[in-house]
Amino acid sequence: MSLISIFIPVLVALAIMTIFAGLLILFFRENITERMYDIFREGAADTGGARLDLSSSSRNTIKRLDRRLFSQGFGRSLTANLIQADLKLTLTEYLLIVLGLTSLGALLGYAISRQPISALTAGFICFLLPGIFVKWRQIKRRREFANQLVDVLTQIVGSLRAGYSISQSLDTVATQIAPPAGDEFRRVVRELQLGQSLMAALMSLSERIKSDDLTMVITAISINQQVGGNLAAILETVAETIRERIRIKREIQVLTAQQTISGYILTFLPIGLGALLLIINPNYEMRLFTPGPTLCIPIGAGLGILVGFFAMRRIIDIEV
Repeated sequence: MSLISIFIPVLVALAIMTIFAGLLILFFRENITERMYDIFREGAADTGGARLDLSSSSRNTIKRLDRRLFSQGFGRSLTANLIQADLKLTLTEYLLIVLGLTSLGALLGYAISRQPISALTAGFICFLLPGIFVKWRQIKRRREFANQLVDVLTQIVGSLRAGYSISQSLDTVATQIAPPAGDEFRRVVRELQLGQSLMAALMSLSERIKSDDLTMVITAISINQQVGGNLAAILETVAETIRERIRIKREIQVLTAQQTISGYILTFLPIGLGALLLIINPNYEMRLFTPGPTLCIPIGAGLGILVGFFAMRRIIDIEV
């Protein structure tokens, strides 16, 4: 029995299993964001390195598998990425999606040219797609949060001047500000209700939203708690500073938009065309990778693309 005759049925079985698992998840799902947030918070609190108690804290197979994957090391990073991207997926569900897309991509690549190299190339591309999507969602969500931060500070300043405490002001933000800022501050309020200190809850927020502006706000609140003063006036000054930074950043983005788009096109267009040719006609493409002088062509092209991409990114990366 050849390797191909074993490889294809295995991919088909994996794809079918993934489809059925996805249907079960759709019919029997809970509040996934809060569940994964709880798993991440419990894992972060486990500083002794011990394994999570799966038998007492889990009620079904998905929860047990989530916690077991979380305890393996790589699961914590993936869970944090899913939470930062605000995807309604658990770690198990995300891995099932990756497995299913990889299997389907490999099947599609093999069906196009009947070559194992095409299956491997298409499968590898599909394997990267979920991670790229999660990263895009993280960047998009952080940008939206940064654009809302001035409104958040304005709401907090107004609540403080109305006589509210800082905790009550954060609760007001959680109920009156739209997502994603409203959702993130709702988690901060929830942590406060569970007994965490204000700074611990804000530091957790800073870990979820990687933002220099948010770090500046948290630093201002921390200093105010230590030395006292008019917090409303301090946050109003910080809000004005952030407002000016956002304005300048937008002007820079407009001026460098053409260079940014050109850099991405010049980088990913040859890579995409090479991958497409490798899937459609691998025998023709693999001639570039035969030992000898021709091997210098793909190596030199790859190095040139990398050097050009990072050089262009360095030129347009203007700190504000």
